[in-house]
Order: sequence, then C-alpha cells, then structure tokens
Amino acid sequence: MLAFLGMAAIAAAACTGGAGSGDKAGGGGEPAVLRLAEGAADSSTDLAVADFVVRVGQLSGGDLRIEAVGGWGNGEPGSEQQTVRDVEAGRVDLGSVGTRVFDTLGVNSFQALGAPMLIDSYPLERAVITSSIPGQMLTDLDKLKVIGLGILADGLRKPIAVARPLLGPADWRGISFAGFRSRGQAQAVEALGARPSDVIGEELTVALANGSVQGAENNLLVYENATRQSVAPYVTANVNLWPKTVALFANPGRFAKLSVQQRGWLRQAAREAAMGSTGLFEDEGRLVAKVCAAGGRLANASPADLAALRQALTPVYASLEQDPQTRGFIEAIQQLKRSTPDGPALTIPTGCTGQAASAGETSDQFAGTWTTRRITESQWVHAFIAMGGSERDAHETFGASHHEVITFTFQDGVFRSYCGGDGHVPELCDNATYEIGDDGTLAFLHGSLTETYRYDLSGDTLRLHFVNGECGSGCDYKALDPHGPVGPTLYAGFPFTRSS
Repeated sequence: MLAFLGMAAIAAAACTGGAGSGDKAGGGGEPAVLRLAEGAADSSTDLAVADFVVRVGQLSGGDLRIEAVGGWGNGEPGSEQQTVRDVEAGRVDLGSVGTRVFDTLGVNSFQALGAPMLIDSYPLERAVITSSIPGQMLTDLDKLKVIGLGILADGLRKPIAVARPLLGPADWRGISFAGFRSRGQAQAVEALGARPSDVIGEELTVALANGSVQGAENNLLVYENATRQSVAPYVTANVNLWPKTVALFANPGRFAKLSVQQRGWLRQAAREAAMGSTGLFEDEGRLVAKVCAAGGRLANASPADLAALRQALTPVYASLEQDPQTRGFIEAIQQLKRSTPDGPALTIPTGCTGQAASAGETSDQFAGTWTTRRITESQWVHAFIAMGGSERDAHETFGASHHEVITFTFQDGVFRSYCGGDGHVPELCDNATYEIGDDGTLAFLHGSLTETYRYDLSGDTLRLHFVNGECGSGCDYKALDPHGPVGPTLYAGFPFTRSS
C-alpha cells in the first residue's frame, strides 16, 4: 500500500499542533494519572467510558486523572483480548473492553449479557446494568488477574447489510457477518445461517465496500460515526441482537498502590457512570435522520421474521445454559424482562425505507466507484515529481513491490479512497466529505483541512487537477506532510475509470 498520510491524519496534525501529553503522576502536588486502554474503541463512540473518565476527575477534584488511550490494539480482531492481557501484565493501568471478549479468555460469567435477542430494549438494559447481576459477574475477573471496577451500558447492536435488510433467517443464510471476537456471538451468527467474521474498524468498512463481508452488527452511533451508510445501507430497526456492555478493570498492582480514597473514587465513578450509561445511547431517534440523509435505509422485521429468528437461536441457548451460572443469569434477566416495559419502538421516517439509491439514481455525477489502472513505481515517481515533489520522496512514498491500484468511492457527500498494492485486498487510505462547486471544482473537506481540485469528467473517465490546499488560519498546508505532495499525486496524478 502507498505510504500515504491521509487527510484525516493531516487534519489531526493541523489541529493538535504537536501538543504534548498531560500531567504525569509524581510528587510536588501533581495529580496522580492512570492510563486507561480502550480496547477497539475511542471516545467518539465509547461514551460511557468517557463519562467515567470525567467523573473520576470531578470526584477527586482533579487529584486523580484518567488518561484514556483510544484504539488500543491497533484495530486488530484480537484488540480486546490484547487489552486484557496488557492490563494484567501492567503495561497499562486500567482497561475497558466489551464483556463479549471474556468467553474467549476462559471466563463465561458474562455470556448472558450477550445472549442473542435477550436484552433487546434500553429499559431492560438499564434494569440489568443497575441490578446486582453485573457485580456478581465481575468477581470472576480475578481468574484473569485483573480487578473488576464496573460494567457500563452501551448501544444495542442491530444488523446492517450491504444488499438487503436482514429480516428473517433466509436473509442471513450464506452471508459473511462481522462481529467482535466472541465464541457466543459467533455461535449465534452461525445459528442464523451466516459465516462469522471478526474483522473490525476501518478494515470492516473496506470489507463491506469490496463485498468480502455482507453484514455486520453496529449500534446506530457507531454506524453513523463510521459513515457505513454508503457501503452497508440497510439497517434492521427492530432487531436488537445484543447490547455492547463494557467492563472496566484495573491492574492489581497499580490498584493496590493507590490510596483508599483514590480506590474509592474509581469505584464510585464506575458505579455512577453505570447508572447513567444507558441514557447516553437510548435516544436513537436523533441519529436516524442523519443515517437516512446519508443514504441509510431502515426496515422492520415482521412478527413472523422475529419468531423465526428466535427459533433459529434455540440451539445457542441450549449451549449457553449448560453452564449453571450462565443459566442462572439468563433466568434473572428473563425475570427482569417480564417486569420491564419495552419502551417506544424506533420510528422510521418517511422516505427512509425501501431500496437504497444507486449511482444511477442520484443527481451526484461522481456517485459510485472509480478505479485507476495498475500504477507502477516509475509512473508514481513521474507523477510525484510533476506535482513538485522530489525523486527521493517519490520512491519512499511508493509502498508496493510491483504495482498499486487506487479506488475512490463517492456517495451522499462522503468520499473514501482505498489503496491496494500488488493485488492485495484494498485498505482504506482516506475518508472525508466532499462538495461539488458551480465553478467546476471538487473540494475534499476534513476538519480544518480543505483540498480543492478542478475536475474533467468525460463519460466514465475522471481526471482531477490540483488547485490548492488550505488548513485554517496560521497553518502552512505544505508543511503538513513532510513527504511532499502525496495527496495531490494520489488524487490528481492518474485518470480514474468508473467501475460502478
């Protein structure tokens, strides 16, 4: 893949200005700082963990701070497992992961939280999280040599899909469906007739775009935040497979070194964050308008579909309930379910159902997928130098051994580029929003960074010509990428042909 610094990374550099890290633990009245690894998540969607971090600071009056490190594990399928191991080993003080992960590490206590279609409403999730059930489950984290602090609620995960909404088992049959690495959830996916995949993060977006994965589980916040409407536009609104519930835990050695008061702040913050966590996610209606405007299409499974899904999942419960502890937790949750109102159903706005728009059904002349021919290193070097770069930087920024292929996708104002070197599966290089000007220009926008190109569109061939780049007041666009004009060469160095 090209050694390309995408607009997202450049924009981040422009915004941070190279700011250093915060205070560190130590003497002289400085606050104690604990690092918290967020396994396969970050504060943009990990709202309850972010709330926990704030509460610790408030309770301690700033004397104890949590430094959250998002995306621990580098987006690999085993990121959450790695987070648990790193906390146990003392490489980081605290951790947060989905409770789904623990059944791959020999702890089955949390499986009832992810039992398919059991916790299927936010009122029920709140009832479970605020009950005694999480506290009973947390004691088993001792087996992993970490100390459980609390369990937080997160969003309910719905099926999203590329080709059609996943309503009944027939729609699931034979597709590849992505979820996080979990034995229980993989078993549920198989019971519905699909093949489980554990690809996550940006790689999941790429897999949905290139068709190697046809469905996945997302809550609406993650779905909207990752702008997956353009690659997997179909959402089943009334099928909640399971919630993501988040475990907070600590390294025993680091926890023991804290004062009694500091340990109390952590536990109190975890309790308070748990109490308020469901409320951070349950107002899904505010996200639906954004999802629809970006091309998402929602559908409801019929009562017959829902009954068929539950019937297909019967073997999963038979397997789960072989464990007496898990059976007891499932029975306790079912008892809460019988006494807890479901809450309002998610309303699907007018115009947000039916077939998703295709490139031929939109007035956006760029909508669709565009691909280069194979680009050799000599061709890249020639184009790079023509853009004002050096020959040395040109060779250094070409990361393939033989050839590179660049793919653009445009849909509903969202732009993505994918780089596929030497025939490998394309990887996401960049994503941004785009605007088409009345003056024959196309602008890519990412935060404070804007790149403007003049375009020539002739039939199914697109050529871009770099005009300028801007990154806000006092910012030098040319200084953002030390490797030279990588972005302009990537976008404007070669013709693109429409492929869909």
